[in-house]
Amino acid sequence: MADSTLIDTIQFGPEDAPTRKYEIYGSDEKTPTYALIYEQNGGDWRKRDETLSFAAKEEQEEAASTMDYGTSDSLPELRDLNAEARERCEQHWRNSSPR
Repeated sequence: MADSTLIDTIQFGPEDAPTRKYEIYGSDEKTPTYALIYEQNGGDWRKRDETLSFAAKEEQEEAASTMDYGTSDSLPELRDLNAEARERCEQHWRNSSPR
């Protein structure tokens, strides 16, 4: 985690007063591996003990190794891992927020 790059920060809650934010980090700007979770508490952001992990790094390594074998007209489709990380954060927020 020491050499991680901040990829994105997203916030959830009312537009004028978000209650939770996720800072998405990765080994580079295209490979999200985890998100730190913060909650708004009296105007200050407090980091939760929980971290949201993504399997992006393993998936990228698997895709790269697949491309190394022989030549083929069909290469594995590389997904938008950053968009998937944002979706996972939103899903986590929806599933863990009190209603």
